[in-house]
Amino acid sequence: MPSPDAYGQNVGLWAMTDAPSIPDAIKLLANGVIPRGVMRFASATARGAALAGDTAPVEGMVSYLQDTNSLELYDGANWVTPQPALTSTTSGLTAASGFSVNSFYGFRQGRFITLDMYVARSGGNLPLSSGNLPDVVCCTAPANWRPTHDTINGSWDNGVVGGGFVIGVDGICTLRTSDGTIESGTNLRLHIAFLKTT
Repeated sequence: MPSPDAYGQNVGLWAMTDAPSIPDAIKLLANGVIPRGVMRFASATARGAALAGDTAPVEGMVSYLQDTNSLELYDGANWVTPQPALTSTTSGLTAASGFSVNSFYGFRQGRFITLDMYVARSGGNLPLSSGNLPDVVCCTAPANWRPTHDTINGSWDNGVVGGGFVIGVDGICTLRTSDGTIESGTNLRLHIAFLKTT
């Protein structure tokens, strides 16, 4: 009688006590290994035709579809695209002169990043000049939580006034626009979401 593998994967192995049959031994091994590897199919239709009846998909199966160049995992009910792990941080944001950090939350899944930066204006008022806010650096995002290309636009507000800011590949966050004076002692919430290119 075939014995189980040493890794607990229920791959049957022909034993020396089994009746000699090389074809049966190969078939037993292939039937155990193939469904546990990454199976390749021309399309979802081809996969559906191949994985039916006795070979119906089971939870944990992985397949690669050549027409869409996509890797999919069977979750017990549907073929789904595996999601990258979600990572987060609350440290590493540094305040520029005239600001202090209240809190910081960074979330990353794959190449998608969102940053929520909560800073306080500890310096003097930042008034508009001829209707514009002069560019003011307020903080710097930590390494690995910065854009990898160009400069990205985000928004900020303090509950009274709001505007826009930019973050560069160096992580420097610069307030660019405001619809009013930023008073000393007020808290600014900056939010931005972007895709890293690498």
